Amino acid sequence: MSTSATTKPINTGMRLAAMLLDHFFMTMIAMIFFIPGIVADFSRAFKVSHERVSPQFLGGSWAYIGLIGFALYFCKDIINGRSIAKRILKLQLVDNETGEVASPLKCFIRNLLCIIWPIETIIALTNTSRRLGDRLAGTKLVPYDPSLEQSKFNIGKALLPLALAYGMMLLLMQLIPKPRVITADRIETSYNQSASKELEKLLTDSLGEYFTPDIRIYDSVKNSKLKYVSVILRLKKNYIEDDNSYQKLHRSTTKLIYSMLPNETFTGQLQYVFQASGQFNGRSTEFGTTKR
Repeated sequence: MSTSATTKPINTGMRLAAMLLDHFFMTMIAMIFFIPGIVADFSRAFKVSHERVSPQFLGGSWAYIGLIGFALYFCKDIINGRSIAKRILKLQLVDNETGEVASPLKCFIRNLLCIIWPIETIIALTNTSRRLGDRLAGTKLVPYDPSLEQSKFNIGKALLPLALAYGMMLLLMQLIPKPRVITADRIETSYNQSASKELEKLLTDSLGEYFTPDIRIYDSVKNSKLKYVSVILRLKKNYIEDDNSYQKLHRSTTKLIYSMLPNETFTGQLQYVFQASGQFNGRSTEFGTTKR
């Protein structure tokens, strides 16, 4: 049932404030769920080992937690049609036909069109009560009316839009192209200590003024005739900072390695690391061959 409050128009300034505050608060909340992935990436960035380095998409497996934050963005109004911003500004979403509080599912459907926010912003500022999402969901934004019956929070009704939003995020994550990583499943027992030390000596004798090498050569890789070579070069100066210096050193290093191990005979990773007081820089690259 419509009341004077639910029919009262919202001014443009209030509408713009609601959109900006909603975006600010929900972005901050979404970021909280990405903190574990950010911490994991940060700690991994300072870990130097012979384990294979591979790019992680949105923090790797932590991305599944981060997606909860995105899902909540689309469900920001499911508690009585009032997000944090709408509670601050005393606004509420209601059913356009009945004037009753909009259901959690309708609020979710309405917010799906946030993905086309430039269009939604333009429409919302020309019609402050109903943007495109409102027309899709059958809702409208009105001043909060305390006399309007507020339904008790129903967790069952809230879980449906949350599940739909999270499922949508999972689907989108699968559709986004991910970094292509070619892995080599080395056989640990095939570690060749003498060959590793021999290559370390070759690099130390020729380029020892630039770095200290740490090398592990494995003679066998599962389902492949290739060897696996992991090289960590602990730099004595920060040659990584300047790209020209890095490229020059990289060419000299790989030329020496290939003189002992032809590139078609192995696959592996090469890591350059510079550590000093309060400073850490690193670069990692695949080298050898990717053929199996």
